[in-house]
Amino acid sequence: MTQLITLYDIPAAKPNYPWSPNTWRTRFALNFKGLPYTTVWVEYPDIEPTMKKIGAKPTAKNPDGSDQYTVPVIVDPNHPVDGSPVVISDSDDIATYLDEKYPELPTLFPAGTKALQIIYSQSFMEKVFYPPVMILLGEALPVFNPPSQKYFRETREKAFGKKMEELSPRGPGREEPLKKAKEGLEAISAALEKSGVTEASWLTGNTPVYADFATAAALIAIKRCAEEHIWDHIKSASGGRWERFLDRVEEEYGRID
Repeated sequence: MTQLITLYDIPAAKPNYPWSPNTWRTRFALNFKGLPYTTVWVEYPDIEPTMKKIGAKPTAKNPDGSDQYTVPVIVDPNHPVDGSPVVISDSDDIATYLDEKYPELPTLFPAGTKALQIIYSQSFMEKVFYPPVMILLGEALPVFNPPSQKYFRETREKAFGKKMEELSPRGPGREEPLKKAKEGLEAISAALEKSGVTEASWLTGNTPVYADFATAAALIAIKRCAEEHIWDHIKSASGGRWERFLDRVEEEYGRID
Protein backbone atom coordinates (compact mmCIF):
# COMPACT_ATOMS: atom_id res chain seq x y z
CA MET A 1 0.00 0.00 0.00
CA THR A 2 1.26 3.46 -0.92
CA GLN A 3 2.09 5.52 2.15
CA LEU A 4 1.04 9.14 2.51
CA ILE A 5 3.24 11.71 0.84
CA THR A 6 3.58 14.97 2.79
CA LEU A 7 3.07 18.23 0.91
CA TYR A 8 4.29 21.47 2.49
CA ASP A 9 2.18 24.50 1.61
CA ILE A 10 1.43 28.02 2.89
CA PRO A 11 -1.91 28.44 4.68
CA ALA A 12 -4.45 31.18 4.10
CA ALA A 13 -6.63 32.97 6.60
CA LYS A 14 -9.53 31.01 5.13
CA PRO A 15 -9.25 27.29 6.04
CA ASN A 16 -8.28 24.90 3.25
CA TYR A 17 -7.79 27.74 0.80
CA PRO A 18 -4.38 27.24 -0.86
CA TRP A 19 -3.44 30.12 -3.10
CA SER A 20 0.19 29.73 -4.18
CA PRO A 21 0.67 29.04 -7.91
CA ASN A 22 3.74 26.95 -7.18
CA THR A 23 2.16 24.67 -4.60
CA TRP A 24 -1.00 24.33 -6.70
CA ARG A 25 1.13 22.83 -9.48
CA THR A 26 2.17 20.08 -7.11
CA ARG A 27 -1.27 19.61 -5.56
CA PHE A 28 -2.86 19.20 -8.98
CA ALA A 29 -0.11 16.76 -9.97
CA LEU A 30 -0.60 14.59 -6.87
CA ASN A 31 -4.36 14.53 -7.39
CA PHE A 32 -3.95 13.71 -11.09
CA LYS A 33 -1.77 10.73 -10.26
CA GLY A 34 -4.11 9.64 -7.49
CA LEU A 35 -1.34 9.57 -4.91
CA PRO A 36 -2.40 9.78 -1.27
CA TYR A 37 -0.97 12.78 0.54
CA THR A 38 -1.45 15.05 3.49
CA THR A 39 -0.77 18.77 3.72
CA VAL A 40 1.43 20.40 6.35
CA TRP A 41 0.72 24.13 6.46
CA VAL A 42 3.76 26.34 7.12
CA GLU A 43 3.58 30.09 7.71
CA TYR A 44 6.02 32.26 5.76
CA PRO A 45 8.48 32.94 8.63
CA ASP A 46 8.61 29.22 9.43
CA ILE A 47 9.45 28.03 5.91
CA GLU A 48 13.23 28.32 6.14
CA PRO A 49 13.67 26.64 9.55
CA THR A 50 11.14 23.93 8.69
CA MET A 51 12.73 23.14 5.33
CA LYS A 52 16.19 23.01 6.90
CA LYS A 53 14.88 20.68 9.60
CA ILE A 54 13.44 18.17 7.11
CA GLY A 55 16.47 18.34 4.83
CA ALA A 56 14.91 20.15 1.88
CA LYS A 57 17.26 21.77 -0.62
CA PRO A 58 17.15 25.53 -1.18
CA THR A 59 15.59 26.57 -4.48
CA ALA A 60 17.27 29.94 -5.08
CA LYS A 61 19.57 32.59 -3.65
CA ASN A 62 18.53 35.69 -1.74
CA PRO A 63 19.94 39.07 -2.83
CA ASP A 64 22.57 38.79 -0.08
CA GLY A 65 23.74 35.44 -1.43
CA SER A 66 22.17 33.30 1.28
CA ASP A 67 20.10 30.24 0.45
CA GLN A 68 16.38 30.72 -0.17
CA TYR A 69 13.92 28.04 0.89
CA THR A 70 10.46 27.82 -0.64
CA VAL A 71 7.44 25.58 -0.94
CA PRO A 72 6.19 23.30 -2.35
CA VAL A 73 8.28 20.53 -0.88
CA ILE A 74 7.22 16.90 -0.68
CA VAL A 75 8.43 14.13 1.60
CA ASP A 76 7.93 10.69 0.07
CA PRO A 77 8.37 7.63 2.33
CA ASN A 78 7.62 5.18 -0.49
CA HIS A 79 11.05 5.34 -2.13
CA PRO A 80 13.50 5.77 0.76
CA VAL A 81 17.18 6.45 0.24
CA ASP A 82 19.47 4.98 2.89
CA GLY A 83 16.39 4.28 4.97
CA SER A 84 15.12 7.87 4.92
CA PRO A 85 12.18 9.39 3.03
CA VAL A 86 13.00 11.35 -0.10
CA VAL A 87 12.64 15.14 0.18
CA ILE A 88 12.08 17.07 -3.07
CA SER A 89 11.89 20.85 -3.51
CA ASP A 90 10.48 22.92 -6.41
CA SER A 91 7.26 22.16 -8.28
CA ASP A 92 8.92 21.30 -11.61
CA ASP A 93 11.40 18.96 -9.94
CA ILE A 94 8.60 17.36 -7.94
CA ALA A 95 6.64 16.67 -11.12
CA THR A 96 9.69 15.06 -12.73
CA TYR A 97 10.25 12.95 -9.61
CA LEU A 98 6.64 11.77 -9.51
CA ASP A 99 6.82 10.59 -13.11
CA GLU A 100 10.12 8.79 -12.49
CA LYS A 101 9.05 7.02 -9.31
CA TYR A 102 5.43 6.30 -10.24
CA PRO A 103 5.59 5.35 -13.94
CA GLU A 104 2.54 3.10 -13.61
CA LEU A 105 0.37 6.15 -12.89
CA PRO A 106 -0.83 8.78 -15.41
CA THR A 107 2.16 10.73 -16.68
CA LEU A 108 2.68 14.47 -16.36
CA PHE A 109 5.35 14.60 -19.05
CA PRO A 110 4.53 12.24 -21.93
CA ALA A 111 7.60 11.25 -23.92
CA GLY A 112 9.14 14.13 -25.81
CA THR A 113 6.95 16.85 -24.29
CA LYS A 114 8.79 18.00 -21.17
CA ALA A 115 10.84 20.82 -22.68
CA LEU A 116 7.88 22.16 -24.64
CA GLN A 117 5.65 22.01 -21.55
CA ILE A 118 8.15 23.93 -19.44
CA ILE A 119 8.56 26.55 -22.19
CA TYR A 120 4.77 26.90 -22.53
CA SER A 121 4.30 27.20 -18.78
CA GLN A 122 6.97 29.89 -18.51
CA SER A 123 5.46 31.78 -21.44
CA PHE A 124 2.03 31.66 -19.80
CA MET A 125 3.49 33.14 -16.61
CA GLU A 126 5.26 35.90 -18.57
CA LYS A 127 2.20 36.83 -20.62
CA VAL A 128 -0.54 36.42 -18.01
CA PHE A 129 0.71 36.22 -14.41
CA TYR A 130 3.67 38.60 -14.33
CA PRO A 131 2.01 41.70 -15.87
CA PRO A 132 -0.40 42.15 -12.91
CA VAL A 133 1.96 40.71 -10.29
CA MET A 134 2.45 44.06 -8.55
CA ILE A 135 -1.32 44.34 -8.18
CA LEU A 136 -1.36 40.88 -6.62
CA LEU A 137 1.50 41.73 -4.25
CA GLY A 138 -0.26 44.87 -3.13
CA GLU A 139 -3.53 43.08 -2.45
CA ALA A 140 -2.34 39.73 -1.09
CA LEU A 141 -2.03 40.58 2.62
CA PRO A 142 -5.67 39.83 3.57
CA VAL A 143 -5.23 36.31 2.19
CA PHE A 144 -2.60 35.43 4.84
CA ASN A 145 -2.65 34.69 8.54
CA PRO A 146 -1.08 37.37 10.79
CA PRO A 147 2.41 35.76 11.05
CA SER A 148 2.68 35.53 7.27
CA GLN A 149 1.19 39.01 6.81
CA LYS A 150 3.93 40.50 8.97
CA TYR A 151 6.71 38.56 7.23
CA PHE A 152 5.36 39.26 3.74
CA ARG A 153 5.01 42.97 4.44
CA GLU A 154 8.51 43.31 5.92
CA THR A 155 10.31 41.35 3.20
CA ARG A 156 8.46 42.90 0.25
CA GLU A 157 8.74 46.47 1.56
CA LYS A 158 12.48 45.92 2.02
CA ALA A 159 12.81 44.44 -1.47
CA PHE A 160 10.84 47.16 -3.27
CA GLY A 161 11.55 50.14 -1.06
CA LYS A 162 7.84 50.95 -0.80
CA LYS A 163 4.95 50.39 1.53
CA MET A 164 2.71 47.49 0.55
CA GLU A 165 -0.12 49.92 -0.04
CA GLU A 166 2.00 51.68 -2.67
CA LEU A 167 2.90 48.54 -4.62
CA SER A 168 -0.47 48.05 -6.28
CA PRO A 169 -0.86 50.69 -9.01
CA ARG A 170 -4.00 52.81 -9.10
CA GLY A 171 -5.75 54.74 -11.82
CA PRO A 172 -4.45 54.42 -15.40
CA GLY A 173 -1.36 52.59 -14.15
CA ARG A 174 -3.63 49.79 -12.96
CA GLU A 175 -5.35 49.27 -16.28
CA GLU A 176 -2.26 48.64 -18.38
CA PRO A 177 -1.05 45.44 -16.63
CA LEU A 178 -4.58 44.05 -16.63
CA LYS A 179 -4.88 44.83 -20.32
CA LYS A 180 -1.59 43.02 -20.98
CA ALA A 181 -2.72 39.94 -19.04
CA LYS A 182 -6.00 39.80 -20.91
CA GLU A 183 -4.26 40.25 -24.25
CA GLY A 184 -1.87 37.46 -23.27
CA LEU A 185 -4.75 35.10 -22.60
CA GLU A 186 -6.42 35.98 -25.88
CA ALA A 187 -3.18 35.46 -27.82
CA ILE A 188 -2.66 32.07 -26.21
CA SER A 189 -6.28 31.11 -26.94
CA ALA A 190 -5.82 32.02 -30.60
CA ALA A 191 -2.62 30.00 -30.84
CA LEU A 192 -4.27 26.98 -29.20
CA GLU A 193 -7.28 27.12 -31.50
CA LYS A 194 -4.99 27.40 -34.52
CA SER A 195 -3.17 24.28 -33.27
CA GLY A 196 -6.41 22.36 -32.83
CA VAL A 197 -6.52 22.59 -29.03
CA THR A 198 -10.18 23.26 -28.30
CA GLU A 199 -11.92 23.78 -24.98
CA ALA A 200 -12.96 20.14 -25.05
CA SER A 201 -9.35 18.94 -25.08
CA TRP A 202 -6.27 19.36 -22.94
CA LEU A 203 -3.02 20.81 -24.23
CA THR A 204 -1.68 17.58 -25.68
CA GLY A 205 -4.86 15.60 -26.21
CA ASN A 206 -7.49 13.79 -24.18
CA THR A 207 -5.53 13.70 -20.91
CA PRO A 208 -4.16 16.67 -18.96
CA VAL A 209 -0.43 17.16 -18.60
CA TYR A 210 1.76 19.21 -16.29
CA ALA A 211 1.43 22.39 -18.38
CA ASP A 212 -2.36 22.25 -17.98
CA PHE A 213 -1.89 22.24 -14.22
CA ALA A 214 0.72 25.01 -14.33
CA THR A 215 -1.77 27.11 -16.29
CA ALA A 216 -4.57 26.43 -13.82
CA ALA A 217 -2.24 27.16 -10.90
CA ALA A 218 -1.45 30.64 -12.23
CA LEU A 219 -5.13 31.38 -12.77
CA ILE A 220 -6.21 30.21 -9.33
CA ALA A 221 -3.53 32.38 -7.72
CA ILE A 222 -4.89 35.45 -9.50
CA LYS A 223 -8.43 34.50 -8.54
CA ARG A 224 -7.63 34.03 -4.86
CA CYS A 225 -5.06 36.77 -4.25
CA ALA A 226 -6.59 39.74 -6.06
CA GLU A 227 -9.75 41.71 -5.47
CA GLU A 228 -12.80 40.21 -7.14
CA HIS A 229 -13.01 42.82 -9.89
CA ILE A 230 -9.45 41.92 -10.98
CA TRP A 231 -10.46 38.31 -11.53
CA ASP A 232 -13.62 39.50 -13.27
CA HIS A 233 -11.44 41.33 -15.75
CA ILE A 234 -9.10 38.37 -16.33
CA LYS A 235 -11.81 35.74 -16.62
CA SER A 236 -13.66 37.69 -19.31
CA ALA A 237 -10.83 37.05 -21.79
CA SER A 238 -11.51 34.74 -24.75
CA GLY A 239 -15.21 34.64 -24.06
CA GLY A 240 -14.70 33.12 -20.61
CA ARG A 241 -12.63 30.19 -21.88
CA TRP A 242 -10.07 30.42 -19.08
CA GLU A 243 -12.63 30.59 -16.28
CA ARG A 244 -14.26 27.45 -17.67
CA PHE A 245 -10.85 25.81 -17.94
CA LEU A 246 -10.04 26.58 -14.31
CA ASP A 247 -13.45 25.37 -13.14
CA ARG A 248 -12.83 22.09 -14.96
CA VAL A 249 -9.38 21.56 -13.45
CA GLU A 250 -10.58 22.44 -9.94
CA GLU A 251 -13.55 20.11 -10.20
CA GLU A 252 -11.49 17.15 -11.40
CA TYR A 253 -8.13 17.69 -9.68
CA GLY A 254 -8.59 20.34 -6.99
CA ARG A 255 -8.94 18.06 -3.97
CA ILE A 256 -7.28 19.36 -0.79
CA ASP A 257 -5.92 16.65 1.51
